Parts: sequence; C-alpha cells; structure tokens
Amino acid sequence: MRLAVINNAITLVKQLAFSLIELLIVILILAILSAIVYPNYQHYVLKAHRSDAKSTLMKLAVAQEKFYNQNLSYSSDLISQDGLNNQTLLTVDKFYQLSVQVKYYNVDGQDSFTIKAQAINSQINDRDCRQLTINNLNQRNGYTEQGILNTKCWL
Repeated sequence: MRLAVINNAITLVKQLAFSLIELLIVILILAILSAIVYPNYQHYVLKAHRSDAKSTLMKLAVAQEKFYNQNLSYSSDLISQDGLNNQTLLTVDKFYQLSVQVKYYNVDGQDSFTIKAQAINSQINDRDCRQLTINNLNQRNGYTEQGILNTKCWL
C-alpha cells in the first residue's frame, strides 16, 4: 500500500514538471519571435520620432513667414526673441538638431529659407530619413544617411 502511494506521488510529480526539452523548445520559439518582432518595433519607433521633427519644422516655417510679413526678410536666428523665438536648437523631444539657412535675393530675386532637422541621439539609427527639411515654398524633403533624397520621409 505504501509503495503504491509513493508511485502515485512520483507519477504526479512527473506530470507536473516540464522536461528540459520542452523548456528549450519554448525558449527557442521566444527567441525566434523576438528576432522577428524587435527590428520591426525599432523601425516604427524611429518613424514615430520623425513626427517630432516634422511638427517643429512646420512650426518654424510658419514663424518664418510671420517674421517675413513683419520685417520683409527671413530670419537666420532660431533662438532669440528678435528671431524666431524657438529658444533651442533642438526639437521638443531632442531627437533632432535644428538649423536654418537664409538666402537673400537668390536667383529669382526673392529671399528664401531652408530649415533643417538633423537626427541626433538615438534617432541617428534612422538611416532612411537622417535629415528633414522644409523651405519657403513649403517643399518638404527627407534625406538618407548618404544624403540621397527620400520622398517618403514626410508621409
């Protein structure tokens, strides 16, 4: 009788435990899923951070036009109150560094500006859209890490 109870207890323990093979299979499945999912997740995080640059560039383009209406020229000063009053050379979430280039009386006799957002910090891993720009004609461009035009950056 006592032997039967011990055998039943051992059988119960064997049924409740995982074998090493089962555990390794589960770990392998999780590793494969992680290898597939994580790069896609990273891509979407980088793409979401582009909105930081897009919104800041749009805001600064509007500020440039307002400045032009008041002063009849564009400002090359992003920070001061006499300029565009942005108060920093970084976007809100600090994923991009901002710069502005103003050309006075360019080829067609008009002033023009181009505002650039250059990826910094963790956003430097965004190889597809390393730099975003907007100009006085509201032309929006994006550039890869090699400087090649990428029209999909603003989509």
